[in-house]
Amino acid sequence: MSQTEFHVMFNGAYPAVPSAKLRPASNYIDLPTTDNYNGVEAQRTIQRMIDGIQLAERLGYDGGVFSEQHNGPIGLLGNPMLLGAYLAAATQRIKIGVVGPIVNGYLTPLRLAEEIALLDQLSHGRLIFGLPVGHGMQYHSMGMVNPATARARYREAHDLLMRALTEDGPFEWFGEHYQIPYVNLWPRPLQRPHPPVMVLGGGSTDTLDMVAKHRHAYQAVGISSRQAIQGALGKLREAARGYGYELDPSQVCAGITFHVAETDAQAMTEAEPYYHWMMQNFFDSAFHDSFPPGYLSEGALRGMIAGGGYRSKPPSETSFADAVEKGNLVVGSPETVAGRIAGLIDLYGAGRVLLNTNTDIKPEWLGTKSLTMFAEEVLPKLRGGAGPAVTESARVGAENLAEYHATRGESHEPSVKWDGEIVGLRALGERLRAQ
Repeated sequence: MSQTEFHVMFNGAYPAVPSAKLRPASNYIDLPTTDNYNGVEAQRTIQRMIDGIQLAERLGYDGGVFSEQHNGPIGLLGNPMLLGAYLAAATQRIKIGVVGPIVNGYLTPLRLAEEIALLDQLSHGRLIFGLPVGHGMQYHSMGMVNPATARARYREAHDLLMRALTEDGPFEWFGEHYQIPYVNLWPRPLQRPHPPVMVLGGGSTDTLDMVAKHRHAYQAVGISSRQAIQGALGKLREAARGYGYELDPSQVCAGITFHVAETDAQAMTEAEPYYHWMMQNFFDSAFHDSFPPGYLSEGALRGMIAGGGYRSKPPSETSFADAVEKGNLVVGSPETVAGRIAGLIDLYGAGRVLLNTNTDIKPEWLGTKSLTMFAEEVLPKLRGGAGPAVTESARVGAENLAEYHATRGESHEPSVKWDGEIVGLRALGERLRAQ
């Protein structure tokens, strides 16, 4: 378990919203900015994310993860790649998990490929990126993708993106949704064959097959039960065997919301009101906001409602006790939290844990307290006394000029044509000096 990576999720949610019973609209796409938005509050929310990820690095977590959201207070990162670029300069060791980007939000996935490659370069190979399909509310907000064709467009965009990141160009791509005569990515990502990919899904067979085929990592989204998550992971392992390999623990991500305090009773007292506010008010939305007509197949819709998976019932109907029972909310003393998370890691066979302490909803001091106690009193138990799985040695690329010259082969030296001969610039200089 000492090799398990522990990443912290920061949602960047704008917390100062009215109760669901007092607002005329959902929190997702149509909450009016008039009387509800304050620029100083928004700036502080974004700064809290940055402060939180820097704190997570100092505390020894392996990664900081954040997502893409649109048109509402659920998250203030319309383009999380921008925050990733900022963090590449503001941190040194911690992995940068950008989960989105939403590939269907791009007119061409090649723009996303360029952003991924550049961010991987800027971070010295610390990028992890996610490829969610995106909730239906993202499509309401973007106004550029038909939900009925979103999944087919997503599949093609994924395949083109992966090929652009891994294959030398130029090459042609002429598909149903994208027709590009020259695919030729400059720069290329530092991590080879590409930065790690994380796919968030609700357990659909098509998604699990894609994850297995490309050896991506997978995380079940939302408030799915342990049984539903185990079922999806069982299908993923079967799919991996179909492609001739056994699923690696690094491909299994366990999403866990937690709160840790001095005692079980203290943790319950501190966490319960903020969890209820989050589920019963903040995440409350109409079903058709998330899943507009055509977004899900009939089979996926039936499976979602019947199988105890994500959104099998409205989030507002999930109580604090339900969440604790399901296992995606872990609350208690350091000993209690360590034991329960260790059990979930073993149950799922997870090599990566995405921790969410709801720092957006809680007062800042309380989120910092939970994050710090977890790092100081829970992580050592889960790691068997070992330090972070991600160390300075994880950074790739040349840090200085000496390292650059040590890794740059002579064959890559710039050259020119001189008197009918291809001559490297160094040799050309020597010839010119000899004249």
